[in-house]
Amino acid sequence: MKRSVLVICVAFLAAGAVQAAEFNTNPNPALPPSGGIYAPEIPNITQSTDPTTVEEATGVACTNQVSVSDNHFLRRFFLNADHSIMIQYNVTSVDFGIESITFVNGTSAPVEMRTYSIANGAAFTFANMTLLDSTVRNLPDGTSLSIENFPVGGSIIDPAAEDLVVDMYWADATTNDDWLGFPGCNTLGETQPSYLASTGCGIADPVTYADIGFAGRALVVTVNGDELQVPTPTPGPTGGEPVPALSSYGIVAMVLLMVGVAVLVMWRRS
Repeated sequence: MKRSVLVICVAFLAAGAVQAAEFNTNPNPALPPSGGIYAPEIPNITQSTDPTTVEEATGVACTNQVSVSDNHFLRRFFLNADHSIMIQYNVTSVDFGIESITFVNGTSAPVEMRTYSIANGAAFTFANMTLLDSTVRNLPDGTSLSIENFPVGGSIIDPAAEDLVVDMYWADATTNDDWLGFPGCNTLGETQPSYLASTGCGIADPVTYADIGFAGRALVVTVNGDELQVPTPTPGPTGGEPVPALSSYGIVAMVLLMVGVAVLVMWRRS
C-alpha cells in the first residue's frame, strides 16, 4: 500500500513538472542589445510606426517556458491599397526584430523566413497562401533586442490582385529543450495588425495578437524591395520602312536599258 502511494506521488510530481506550451512573454531579463545600430534600406515598406526599436518583454511566442514550440510570426502587406504599388513588386530581403535567442541544450537556433502571395480579399489561412521563397539563418546564442536581415526573395506580379505575406517561422524545439526565443516587438503602434500561429498552442491559422489577449504588441518588420523597373523603349525610325534608292550609275544604266529596248522595238517593227 505504501509503495503504491509513493508511486502515485512521484507520478503526480513528474506530471506537474512538465509544462504545456502556451503563449507567453519572455520570463528572463533581456541582455544588452546585440549587433549595431539598425538603419532600414531605402526603398522599403513597413507597417511598424517605429521600425527600428525592439522593446523588452513585448514579444509573445508559444513556449513551454523552457524552449520554443512551433511558431509563425506574420504580417500581411496590402501593396496596392496601403503602399500605392501598382506594378510588379520584388522582395530582396526582410528585416525582422528578435527580442532574444537563448540556447538551452541545443547549439543552434534555425530561424526561417518565408514569403507568400495571397489573393486580395482571401481569408488569412495557410491554405490560401502560395509560397514564393524561403531562407534559414542560424541565429547565435545571446541575440537580443536586435533587428536581423534575412536575404529572401519573392515577387508579387499584380499587387491589385495579390497581397504579400512575410512569415518568420521556427520549428518545435521542446522535445529536447534546444532553445528559447521571442520575436522582436514594440508597443509604439502599427498600421495593420501583427499575426501569429502555432499548432503547439492550438492555433493552426494566423490570428492577431489581440485575439489571444496581447493587444498593442506590434511585430517589428521591414520589407526591402522595389517595383519592377520597365525600360524606356528606344525610339525607332519614323515614317515606315525606308524606300530603296538607286545610285547615279544605276540611273544611267536604267536609262540606257530603256533606250535600248525602245530601239529594239522600233527596229523590229520596221
